[in-house]
Amino acid sequence: MHVQMHSLFRPKQASGRVAAYKYTEISPSQLLAPYVSCYWLTEPVMENQRQDASQPFNVIREETVDRVLPDGCNDILFVHDLKRNTFRIVFCGFFDSSFTITYDKNFPVRKFGVRFFPGGAHFLLGMPLHELANSHFDIDLVWPGFASEIGYRIFEEPSFENKAQIMEQYLLSSVRTKNNINDSLINNLLYHIFVAKGKTSVKELADKEVISARHMNRIFYQWIGTSPKRFCDVVRFQAIIDCIQSSRRIDGVSLALDHGYFDQAHMIRDFKRFYGDSPLAALREFGSMSDFYNP
Repeated sequence: MHVQMHSLFRPKQASGRVAAYKYTEISPSQLLAPYVSCYWLTEPVMENQRQDASQPFNVIREETVDRVLPDGCNDILFVHDLKRNTFRIVFCGFFDSSFTITYDKNFPVRKFGVRFFPGGAHFLLGMPLHELANSHFDIDLVWPGFASEIGYRIFEEPSFENKAQIMEQYLLSSVRTKNNINDSLINNLLYHIFVAKGKTSVKELADKEVISARHMNRIFYQWIGTSPKRFCDVVRFQAIIDCIQSSRRIDGVSLALDHGYFDQAHMIRDFKRFYGDSPLAALREFGSMSDFYNP
């Protein structure tokens, strides 16, 4: 994997929009950038930290819903139940659908995560990722010894920056033992997909690398956890999310055509599949102004 991939594809999430919880990301070092997208933390905002004290602590307004979005990545998730002071560590496989996040002020939870760049988790684990898709597993079932080696250190460390540093050093030591793995083919395929922002076909990808579609499917199920077609769909969805996040006004017809859809209705159907709601809802939830339904 190459560090330059990060400039071509930056996975987006829809966290940190609810006043009761804050969401933060830290980028990995250059050495780990080919394998790790980011380290992230979500935790409850204390009453004395809130900017708007007039808003109730546990209010979730319609326009500020937090969601977990398909991003082509895998995560290791450290979940700390602050009330019971218990924790667990899970591995989250590739997901091809979204879900909303429910917060309970009576049971505050702090979550620290490692989001692996597409292909990065397989490089470190060495196991076929399609076996882990659309589900999560106790970390010891996926990475034996991980919890005992690093789990307690992560949970006992209060600082987000120090948590990320502990994780960084552990992953660096793991990467150094994997240098004999040939990732050139998946690297080339991902490059073509990211440059095209997902607007490419399985046949086009196979022709560029002079391989069969069947062989390419095996590679993707092994390295990514899904088919190349579904991964391209997720990358294209992420490109639309990036436009929604970064633009103040969006024309729905242009958005659809720019991302390779036949028409706006086709894009809306595809978008709902991954976001769980319409592009108009996403525009509202991200706080954008839009001419979305203007011709």
